[in-house]
Amino acid sequence: MEQAVLWTRVSTREQEQGYSLDAQMRLLRDYANKNNLKIVKEFTVPESASGRQERKKFQEMLAYLNEHKNIKNLICEKVDRLTRSMRDLPKLDDWLNGRQ
Repeated sequence: MEQAVLWTRVSTREQEQGYSLDAQMRLLRDYANKNNLKIVKEFTVPESASGRQERKKFQEMLAYLNEHKNIKNLICEKVDRLTRSMRDLPKLDDWLNGRQ
């Protein structure tokens, strides 16, 4: 069974539109279960997090993935959930290219 990491992030506006952390977690856990993926770590950024806190959590997630090279699956509801900063996209690209 392949391993996976979950990432959830929400803002106040999105929560009002049905994208709550709980809703994302249910969706992602269901996806993992249906695709025979074992969730080994979950990272969550609540709406109350500042940009600095969000980046810190994002860096923590990337560090975890880079330390655990056997994990090849990062699950999020949609791509824009990963980060709000374009500066983080090259880091994701580095992780994706380094796991092959």
